[in-house]
Parts: sequence; structure tokens; C-alpha cells
Amino acid sequence: MKERHMIVDKPVFIKRFRRDRRKRRQRRRPINVLASVFTTLNLYCGVASIFASTAEEFDKAVVWILIAIVFDLVDGTVARLTKSCSEFGKELDSLSDVVSFGVAPAVLIYTAFLPEHSTLSVAANRVNSIPAVFFVICGALRLARYNVYQSGQQESFTGLPTPAAGGAIATFVLFARHLQIPGAAWMLASLALALSYLMVSTIHYPKNRLKLFMLAPRHAFRMLGFCAILIAVFHYATSPKVALFPLAITYVLFGIADELYHLIRRRGRAATAAEAPHAEPFPEASSDSPPTSKTGERL
Repeated sequence: MKERHMIVDKPVFIKRFRRDRRKRRQRRRPINVLASVFTTLNLYCGVASIFASTAEEFDKAVVWILIAIVFDLVDGTVARLTKSCSEFGKELDSLSDVVSFGVAPAVLIYTAFLPEHSTLSVAANRVNSIPAVFFVICGALRLARYNVYQSGQQESFTGLPTPAAGGAIATFVLFARHLQIPGAAWMLASLALALSYLMVSTIHYPKNRLKLFMLAPRHAFRMLGFCAILIAVFHYATSPKVALFPLAITYVLFGIADELYHLIRRRGRAATAAEAPHAEPFPEASSDSPPTSKTGERL
């Protein structure tokens, strides 16, 4: 009886073992180690920027954020070239972006233009605390929305990407501190609120369309002219600190201008279609009507 019981149960055990092994294989997801290394470096730069801001080394804090943008571009490029985009890499990238382009710029907003006079009120000393918190929250919401609903979009981003928003904040700090702009704290607060809204908005920003514009042969002369303008800006600028912010804000404004252009174009098409006279359809001959000749006479 024991031998027969073992003979009957052995196939059942084997089937269960194979089923469990298939489930374990399904739970294993591929991980691109090289892309994840660059993503981790992005995270490191964000943490280093926070440390630099708290130590009042604001130029270093800005540089760390800009380097984080470079690593963020590289990790996505590596994942696409190796054709190994994974769920792990996507989640790690979003968590790193929250730190590097959400928390790090927020700390910079909070600390870069603190008044030096102790006679000012606490509210005045912390004028940028609300925009800083709002910036982090909107950045996290934008990344969560992208992961759940928009990660498959190829042509454009919905909402301002967090690296672009963090880069705009960082380059403005360099710009304002170098030129010693009066009232820079209030300007930074307004900029942070505007960028926060753009991150959670439905405005579309170019993704692959921008790459096609740069690489397509039919746009070669247009792109070369744009590069010539950039070279002139860097040449005549007193410092790269002055030139970086206009470049960063150009991308922010480009998405708004592109959205307005397509909105006006859609409204123009709708108005043209509404004003166009509708052609009356030819009357169809009924089956009951008598046949007619080519001259229109009844046969």
C-alpha cells in the first residue's frame, strides 16, 4: 500500500514543484544594472545638493542638481539602447527624481535667499517655505501620474518634467545671485509656484518630437541656426551663470507656446468647418419612380 501511495503521489508532487517554479520565474523581473547605477548616481547628486544647500554652498547645490539631470538623461538612454526597460528601473528612477528634482530644489528655494537681518519677522524669513513644500508635492504627484498613466507615451510628456522644473529653479538661483537681483526671493517663490502648476497640468512638452527636430535632415539648417544663437549667447554672456537660466526657461515656455499654437489651430479648423456651406446631397432615385431617359423624359 505504501509503494502504491508513493507511485500515485509522485506525479502530483512533480506538478506542484513545476508550478511553483514557474511562479517564481514570473516574479523575477529583469534589472538593467548599468542603467540602475546611473539612476543611483542621480540620487546621490540630489542628496549632495541638499547637503550643500544646508551648508549655504548654493553654487555647489545648483551644480549637483545639473549633474543629476545629466545622469537622469543617461540612465534612460542606456535602458533604451540595451532594450531592457524594467519596472524596477522605472520605480527607482521616480524615487530618485523625487529627491534630486523635488526635495533638492525645494531646499534650495527655502535657503537660497534667506534675509540676513534678524529684525525681520519669522514669516518674512520663511517666505519661500510654502512654495518649497508645494513644489515637492506637485513633483511627486507628477511622477506618480506618469508611472501609472503615461509611461507608454512616446511623442510627448503630459505636464512639465520634473528635471526641467528642478533645472529651472537651480539655474534661476545662479542667475539671480550672480546679478544680485533685488527681490529675488519673491521672484523665486512665484517661479516655484508656476513650475509646480505646470508639473501637474495637462500641457504637453516634447519628447521624441524634439529628437526628430534635432536629427531629421530636413531640419538641419534650422537646428544649425539655433545652435549659432546658443553659441552667441554663451559668448556674449558675462558668465555661464547668466546663460543657463534663459536656456532652461526656454523649454518651459516652449511647451506653453506649443500648446497655445495647437489650441488656436484647432479652433481655427473648427470655425472653418462651421462656416463652410454644406453641399446638398443629390436626391436618390426611388425604386417606385418611373425610369427616365438621358434627356429626363419618362419612358
